Amino acid sequence: MNLLIDIGNTRVKWALARGHTLAETGAIWRARHPDWTARLPSDSLDGIYVASVADDSAIQALRIFAADHALAVHRVVSTARSGPLVNAYARPERLGVDRWMACVAAQARAEGSVLIADVGTALTLDWVGADGVHGGGLIAPGVNSMRLALRNATQLRPTHVPDEHAWLARDTDSAIAAGTLRCAIAVLDSAALDLAPDRLLLTGGEAELLAPRLARPWQVVPHLVLEGLAVHAEREARGGQPARQRSE
Repeated sequence: MNLLIDIGNTRVKWALARGHTLAETGAIWRARHPDWTARLPSDSLDGIYVASVADDSAIQALRIFAADHALAVHRVVSTARSGPLVNAYARPERLGVDRWMACVAAQARAEGSVLIADVGTALTLDWVGADGVHGGGLIAPGVNSMRLALRNATQLRPTHVPDEHAWLARDTDSAIAAGTLRCAIAVLDSAALDLAPDRLLLTGGEAELLAPRLARPWQVVPHLVLEGLAVHAEREARGGQPARQRSE
């Protein structure tokens, strides 16, 4: 059994996997738990596969955890190709590994074109065509990131839990909440309309906030990056093209 780890800007998500199947999942807020590796499962593991967009200190902490349990750490990186999936970037390693793993999972799930939205600290979109070619994507601030940016750049300070459902707010906090939410909705609705993919997949910490408000139905897949790590690990085990850095 492999331990799969997705280290994001704010959370660490993990899963235990046998082949493509995620047997158990969990999430840890790094800011709340500086000793977050102590909260990871450690029994009966074959190895660790990790995708990280965080600073190197997170990887170093994971390597210490792995050494303590005599496990190898496979740090996954973005490559020009994974199975039938082709990376659009001229410098493939510059594509965020979380986005790449989400594309790997989305392409492996079903045939046809797919638009993948990951909505968390950042809002990212990635397109994968029916031919398996990654067509590129975009990056914007997530809803909460937009709110924090406004508060940091202005004198606007929240004083209560706002109403984020209304179009026309009657207090400043609700106006910020509604405006930032509508910005994210507009990006997703516009992309779905203009690109018209066969499938729409939504993942990330703000997925449940956005999904019910979108014009078209998006499938919410909470563990898409971890699914991609599972696909990647299985391809490696079968002798497929490696896309990792390894440290014992």
